[in-house]
Formats: sequence, C-alpha cells, structure tokens
Amino acid sequence: MVHFRLSIIALSVCTLLTLIIAQAQTTTTTVIERHVIESPAPKGTCTTIAAHWEGKEWRDSYTLCKYENRKEGVAWVSDYWSCTQYTADGQCTTWALVPGHWVSTLE
Repeated sequence: MVHFRLSIIALSVCTLLTLIIAQAQTTTTTVIERHVIESPAPKGTCTTIAAHWEGKEWRDSYTLCKYENRKEGVAWVSDYWSCTQYTADGQCTTWALVPGHWVSTLE
C-alpha cells in the first residue's frame, strides 16, 4: 500500500514538472505577409530603386518598369512598403503597403 501511494505521488510530481516545462517552452511566432509583385506585360526596362527618404517618408526598395506607348502611363511602380511615422531616433512605428501603380512622368 505504501508503494502504491509513493508511485501515485511520483507520477503526480512528474506530471506537474512536465506541464511546467511545456509551458516554459512556448514560443511566439511573427507572421509576415508576402506579396508576389507583378508588373504588367509586356515588360519594359526595369530598374530596382534602392530604399530612400522621400520628403518625410521612408520608402523601401521597389522596382520601376518603363514602358512605351501605354495609355496608362510611362512607368509602373511595383508594390513597396513605406514608413509614414517614426520615433525621434529613426525607428519606424507605422508601415503602409503602397500598391503597384502607373506614373505619368519619370521624376
């Protein structure tokens, strides 16, 4: 009878330790959305524009494709991420996805 009680106590302690260890090993996963960026066909000459400041807005790198004889515009700008708000030390606090779009001039 004593052995039975000891084995139940030992099993309870092992179960408790397993639950504590399992809870301590939980992880946090950050999900990042991915977009496939397509420019309209037929493609013209494409150039990657490096990330840069434009006014008070930080723009991540993007692709600019030039076209000829298109009524929509002279170039297609691919989707890119833009930082519109940031802290005094330059850390971005608000990112916005700017969808691909046509531009009428190359400035």
